[in-house]
Amino acid sequence: MGVYRRKDTDGKPYGPFIVQYPYSIDPLTGRTKYTTITAGFSIRAAQKVHMQKILEWERKKSRGCATHKDYLFRELAAWYLDLPRTRKIRSYQKLKRHTLLLAQHFGAMRAQDIKPHMVEAYQHKRLNDLNRWGREYRPASINREVEVMRRIFNLAIREEMVERNPCFKVSRLPENNVRDRILSPEEYTRLIVALPQHAADIVTVGYFTGMRFGEIVNLTWDRVNLREGYINLRAEDTKTREPRKVYFVPQVREVLERLRKVKALAHSFVFMYQGKPIKRIKKTLQTALEKTGITGFTFHDLRHTFTTNMRKAGVDRTVIMKFTGHKTLSMFLRYSSVDGNDAREAVAKLDKFINLADCSTASLLQAQKRG
Repeated sequence: MGVYRRKDTDGKPYGPFIVQYPYSIDPLTGRTKYTTITAGFSIRAAQKVHMQKILEWERKKSRGCATHKDYLFRELAAWYLDLPRTRKIRSYQKLKRHTLLLAQHFGAMRAQDIKPHMVEAYQHKRLNDLNRWGREYRPASINREVEVMRRIFNLAIREEMVERNPCFKVSRLPENNVRDRILSPEEYTRLIVALPQHAADIVTVGYFTGMRFGEIVNLTWDRVNLREGYINLRAEDTKTREPRKVYFVPQVREVLERLRKVKALAHSFVFMYQGKPIKRIKKTLQTALEKTGITGFTFHDLRHTFTTNMRKAGVDRTVIMKFTGHKTLSMFLRYSSVDGNDAREAVAKLDKFINLADCSTASLLQAQKRG
C-alpha cells in the first residue's frame, strides 16, 4: 500500500505514479480490500492524494461504513428501478428497457469490478446488435443506455454502495441525427389533401403550433380555451415538465371548433377516430407521403417547420421558445433552419448596408472638398 510506479523488464520505473489505498472490508473474511488510482507524474501530488485517501478511509471506519456489501450490477439496477424518484420519471418504461439491456450484459459482474474499457466494449458490441425489426441500433439509443448506467452509479456512489463510476470519461458515440427538414407551404397543402380528416387535423395543429405529437393526441378539452384562443398545457402534459400556453391561428381554431361540435360524450379527448382517442397516425402519414411524393419527412419535422416559419416572420426567438417549450438557445437553434432564401436575404441586407455606407462616405468627401 502506498505510492509507486510500474517497472519495465529491466526494473526501471516508468509511467505515472499510482496510489494504492483501502476502500472496504470484506464482511465474510474481515480482510481489507484495496484499490488503485492514477495520480499523475508528480510524486508530491501523488503523496497528497494518498494522504487524502487514507483520511477518507479512517473517517469511513469511524462511521462504521468500511464494511459493506459487494453489489452485483443487477442488484444496483433493480435498486435503481425501484427508487421512488425513478418511478416518477415520465419515460419510466423506456428507462426500464435500457436498464434491462444493461443488466443482460453486466448483471453478473460485481459493480466495483466494472471498468471504463468494459463500458466502451459494450458500446461497440451494441452497434453490431440488431433490434426487433432486424435493424442495427443507432448510436443515440446506445448513448441513452450508457447515460442510464452513469445515473445508476452516481446514485449508488451517493449512497456509498460503490466507490467509483466506470462511465467516467467514457465518450458518447457520435450521433448524426440532427434533422433539417422543413415542410414547404406547397408540400403542406398537398399533404393535407392526401390525408384522411382525422390525421389532417393533427398535422394542421402541428404545423401551426409546433406542438409535439404526444402533446396533440393527449390533448383534452379542459386544456382548450376557444374564447381566448390558446391551449393551456400543464407541466405533466409536456416533455420538459414545464407548463406553457400555446396561442393558435384561425386555421387551428377552425379545426378545434369543428371537432367541438362532434365531441364524444364518453371521452374528453380532442382528437378521436371511430369513437376512440387517437394514439398514432404513422402508417396513415406514410401512405399520404408516398402518394404525394414527399420524401424525408416525419411528423416531428413540423416543429422544425413551425420554429423556422416563426423566425422568418420576425418573431423574437424568446417568444418562439415560449411557444415550443425549448429551454436552451442551442436547442432552439437546432430547430431553426437557415435555407437559401435566408442566405439571399442576408446578402441583400449586406449589399444595402454597404451601399448606404458608400453613399455616406461619398457625401462626406464631397462636403470636405467644397469646404
